[in-house]
Amino acid sequence: MENILEKPYRPNAGMVVFNERGMLLVGERFQFRSAWQFPQGGIDEGEEPDLAAERELYEEVGISKPELVGIYPEWIYYDFPPNLNLHGKMANYKGQMQKWYLYFWNHPASDCNLEIHDREFKQVQFMDWDSIIDSIVEFKRDVYKKLKSDFKPKIENYLSTRK
Repeated sequence: MENILEKPYRPNAGMVVFNERGMLLVGERFQFRSAWQFPQGGIDEGEEPDLAAERELYEEVGISKPELVGIYPEWIYYDFPPNLNLHGKMANYKGQMQKWYLYFWNHPASDCNLEIHDREFKQVQFMDWDSIIDSIVEFKRDVYKKLKSDFKPKIENYLSTRK
């Protein structure tokens, strides 16, 4: 039996996108019904995390050229739960190490194009922090709480300077 401790973490970029109301863009993944999450995706070998974030944001939700507002100061790690049925390349990883980016994009969720790449979200919408944290899969909840503590003040500050 393979020892999970020997598996590496998968490099990943996560994107928190907010609008002028301070609401956050989330998608409902096909495999986790009613679980809403921020767009995120793998960082290719040799790819810079900031470029991966821009690429993944475009591939997953069709957003190009959003305004970068902030970057979480460190990598955030989480483990995949043992009961998660991973297939393909994801089965080679213990979990993910994520670099998170905060973007301003003031458009309706209906402007997102979910068909640019392999479709990952059933639908997207804007939600508030607490609703997202309540609806994210349990194994990512601590990550989202960390993001809220760092990004929420940055969002409030950004929006207050726009008035």
